[in-house]
Amino acid sequence: MKDTFSNYKEAIKAQYADQKLGVYANFLMQPTPARLRDLGIILFKENKNQNDKQIFQSFLGFEFEANSIQKIKNETDKFKPLATFLKNETELSDYNAADFLAILVGFELRPYSKFLHQGNAEVKRFDNEPKEKEEKLVRTSDPQYDVLINKKSKGKSIAIAAGFVGLLVGSYVVKKEVFPAKECIQWNDDHYEEVVCEGNKIGFADVNPIFDKNEDLLDFKKIEVCDTTTFFKNDQPIVWYIKQDGKCEYFNAPGLHPISGKPLRPITKHIIATHVVKH
Repeated sequence: MKDTFSNYKEAIKAQYADQKLGVYANFLMQPTPARLRDLGIILFKENKNQNDKQIFQSFLGFEFEANSIQKIKNETDKFKPLATFLKNETELSDYNAADFLAILVGFELRPYSKFLHQGNAEVKRFDNEPKEKEEKLVRTSDPQYDVLINKKSKGKSIAIAAGFVGLLVGSYVVKKEVFPAKECIQWNDDHYEEVVCEGNKIGFADVNPIFDKNEDLLDFKKIEVCDTTTFFKNDQPIVWYIKQDGKCEYFNAPGLHPISGKPLRPITKHIIATHVVKH
């Protein structure tokens, strides 16, 4: 199964395929670093979205202003990975670059943190759809008792199998009523836990919202950091943070803060120097 970031990039590329012959075809049909740069200038002249402004700053290293056009043109080389990615010549490993590209092609489920929480579940649902087979697999509550029925099976075999399945399904219904499946997740202190979607009262339910289950979020954790923590790998951040009430919280992946819902930011050397090392 593809990882979440790969799904995000595929969704952006699919949006590009839809938009490259649209209003901005002159910039997207034959993408070059200069054309993508110029498209970015056009789009940000009218863009008031605060999340997009943060994406711009994270990607180029400065805020967009009316008098910053020449400054943007001096950073044309940063657009090269975007152009080669759209032309299927290279992969894209930088989260900030992917978010900026999402703006250029009009992919609305951005930044990556928003896609992580809202979009990837739908992508996975279609990725995991079973292929049509000559044989029909009858699913039960326990995978080891799944019954495989060939289309050419005799009626007697089907009847026996159906009876067996009926017995197991009956057991499954009883089990489901007594032990309902945990198909949702909820934040608990420093991680997400699997919980029952309805009627959940486990102490922190009134404070932390409950979401549909997302396997990727089960690996999302709040972490403690110190001056010996590894913050970067291959010059890319592997720690994300948010500053609230003058204090920083740190997490092991990009996303939204589980309580406030605000987007996390990739760690920077400035944050490390001012909020980690100084302590």
